[in-house]
Amino acid sequence: MQNIAYLSIQTEDELNRYSRHLIEHSDIDWIAIDTEFVRTDTYFAELSLVQIQDNLGEVAIIDPLAIQENGQLTGLVDILTEPGLLKVFHSARQDIEVLYQLANKMPVSIFDTQLAAIFFKHGDIAGFARVVEAELGHKLDKTQTRTNWHARPLTEEQIQYAIDDVRYLAPLYEKFIENLTPEQTTAIQQDCDTLLDESLYQIDPTMAGEKVKGVRNFKPKQLAIVNALAEWRERFAIEHNQPKKWVMSDEVIIGIAKRPPQTVEALYKVPNVKSSSVRDYGSEWIECIDRVFASSPESWPKPKPKDAPVEPQEETLVNLCMTYCQQVALDYRINIHNLVHKSELVKMIRNEQNADLNGWRALLIVEPLKSLLSGQTCLQIEQGNLVLKRH
Repeated sequence: MQNIAYLSIQTEDELNRYSRHLIEHSDIDWIAIDTEFVRTDTYFAELSLVQIQDNLGEVAIIDPLAIQENGQLTGLVDILTEPGLLKVFHSARQDIEVLYQLANKMPVSIFDTQLAAIFFKHGDIAGFARVVEAELGHKLDKTQTRTNWHARPLTEEQIQYAIDDVRYLAPLYEKFIENLTPEQTTAIQQDCDTLLDESLYQIDPTMAGEKVKGVRNFKPKQLAIVNALAEWRERFAIEHNQPKKWVMSDEVIIGIAKRPPQTVEALYKVPNVKSSSVRDYGSEWIECIDRVFASSPESWPKPKPKDAPVEPQEETLVNLCMTYCQQVALDYRINIHNLVHKSELVKMIRNEQNADLNGWRALLIVEPLKSLLSGQTCLQIEQGNLVLKRH
C-alpha cells in the first residue's frame, strides 16, 4: 500500500502553528486522534507519539519526545481543550489518561468509536483492527504491535503503521455517525461525558485503598490497614515512577491486613510477599500498621452497608430481567458482566437510583426493562430468540 504523506511536527513552534491552524480553520470541526505511549516499568505512562487526521484529510505526526527536548506541548493541550473541535478516539480512556498528564487539563468534546461500535454489535470492548475490518473491509497491519515507540529515529514503517490508526478512524467515525440514531448518539455522548470526569484521572494516594479488591467482608481495623498500606504504596510508586505492584501487590496488602504482623520478621510469612521488598521496606510497613493500631477506632473506615436482602418475589423479577439481559448480551456480543450486575437489577426493581446504568446501557436494557416491569411489554420467543413485544 502506498505510504501516506504527513506533516511532521518536531518543534514547539511547529506544534503551535499546527494548533492554531486546526483551531482557526473554518472548515475543520473534527479530528481523528490516537496516541502511542510506553508504560512497562513506570507509574506514569510516557507519551511517545500523537497522530492526527483532520476532517479535510491532512495527517500530522507530533513527536512529543523531540518537542520536549527544548520546548513544551502547550499547543497540543490547546487542541485537546478547544471546545469547538471534536476529538474522535477509539477506546479513549487510556489516551485521555496520558494526555491529561500533560497539564492536568481534561480534553473536551470527544467521541469514542469503541462506544459507537456497541450499537453495531461489535461488543463493548471491540478492538480497532476488528471493527475496521468489519466496517471498512480493510485488514490492518499488526507487525508493529509490540514496537518500542520511544526509540528514535522512528522508521517509516513505524510511522505509517501509526498513521493507519487515524487514517481509518476518520472514515469509521463518518460511517458510524451517518448510521447512528439520535437516541444512540445521545447515549454515546453521555458515556463520553462520563469518560471526561476529571476524578477518574486525578491521583489521590489517600483514596488508593478503595482500588484494592477482595476487602468486601473486612472489619474496620482491617480496612484501615489496607488503606494505610495502599497509600504508602501509591506514594512510593509516584515518587519513584514505578509500577505500584512491583513493591507490593494487592494480595500482599490483603494478606497483611487479614493477620497483621507485629515485626518485620513476621512479614516474611505473608503469602506472595517478596523477600527483597520486606528487607527494603518492611520497617515502613510495620510503621503503617502500628499507626493504625495507635489510632482511634472511630477513625477507621466503616464497611459499606449491605443492601437489604432480596425478597423471593424480587428474585423472580430479577431472574426475568436477567434472562432478557442475557439475550441482549448475545445479540450485541457483550460480556454479561459488563452489561449489568444482579445488584443493579435489584435497584431497578426497587425503583432506586442507579447511576451506573446510563449511556448505552440505559438504551439497551434500562428502558426496555422499565417497559417490561411496568407491564407495557412482555417477553416472547421469535425464531428461537427472546424479544420484547408491546401488548
